[in-house]
Amino acid sequence: MGLLSFLILALLCVTPSAWGFPTTAFLTRYWHRPLALGGGPPPPWPSFETRLSAQACARCHKAQYDAWRVSRHALAMGPGVIGQLAVAGPSQWAFVRGCLSCHAPGDRQWRAVRAFMVNGRMEGFAQQGVTCADCHVRHYQRFGPPLAAYLAAGDVVHNGFTPESAFTHSRFCISCHQFHKNGTRLDGTLLENTYNEWRASPYAKKQITCQSCHMPDGRHSFLGIHNPRFVRRAITIHLHFTQKPAGQTVRAALSVTNSGVGHDFPTYTTPFIVLSIEQVCAQTVCPGSVRDSVIGRRISLDLRHQYFDTRLAPGATRTLSYKLAKIPAATAIEAQIVVYPDAAYTQFFRAYLSAYTLTKAERTQIERALARDKRSRYVLWSARRALRSTDRR
Repeated sequence: MGLLSFLILALLCVTPSAWGFPTTAFLTRYWHRPLALGGGPPPPWPSFETRLSAQACARCHKAQYDAWRVSRHALAMGPGVIGQLAVAGPSQWAFVRGCLSCHAPGDRQWRAVRAFMVNGRMEGFAQQGVTCADCHVRHYQRFGPPLAAYLAAGDVVHNGFTPESAFTHSRFCISCHQFHKNGTRLDGTLLENTYNEWRASPYAKKQITCQSCHMPDGRHSFLGIHNPRFVRRAITIHLHFTQKPAGQTVRAALSVTNSGVGHDFPTYTTPFIVLSIEQVCAQTVCPGSVRDSVIGRRISLDLRHQYFDTRLAPGATRTLSYKLAKIPAATAIEAQIVVYPDAAYTQFFRAYLSAYTLTKAERTQIERALARDKRSRYVLWSARRALRSTDRR
């Protein structure tokens, strides 16, 4: 299995029935995999209610659907996952089950993926990733946060709606965003530790939950590292610049503070945030003038080694200091913060294409995933300051 055999360790360390810290009986039962979305003879409802697809939900919940369909939850069964599942094949069901536990956790989705691994055709519901039903439906019964009076239990819609306060707590998210305490660790830290990071932060004490930031006003957009505006609001950036004596030495300091992220920034091993300062010569980078620093957690593809962990805990600051003689042709310095949301995936898919003998269909899926992840890069912030000519007297 090569790379896959090591990824299994990370993927399977999520144990929905025992997360390794106190939760509720409701959540333990609710997130048992695979999720029992349907099961048994359906009630005498219109057929679109029993299909459980996101498109069916959109008939009455269009605003929620429109936000979800462009979210990362909707992309959870993208070409990268599908390509890996195709390579794994039916004989590697333990690996596949570990992926599906979070990427497509419903029982109907699991059955569709099993069929795909035999006949090569992926049914639409399985491709929808984390759907409305995965969070809100069990045995055809609808669950959700306590909202308005017209959604109270006993309402004729969906044969009744069950309000549950667990939907408003950060614990609701741990099934896929917190690895078990006995899961894979590097340098003593779990590979995914988001809930524990939040629980140790001031935000937990203030009851600012995951939903408060990632689902404001109940919106189903699930904003995160891929959204520049969302990220920019969560951090504070300062640039200090001087040029002396007599313009001969360029000094600068670019700092980033985790002022509004309720956990480490970034929380997972996938994204990198690169701070850089450089001198500009005729609108291009002056050779030898670039200094940079990475905020993130870099680990080896086999999950055995950690190279560095420079993530910022809530309230922490990282500063890139710059001190360099002014290059004679330089007219300005430029500071940038660039976010690579899928940096680790990009490295992984490149290695995957080299390591495996793939069919044309499998290679196409992985190449699509690589191209998409490369495009996710964006410039979060930039600033330019003019330089004075060097005084040669």
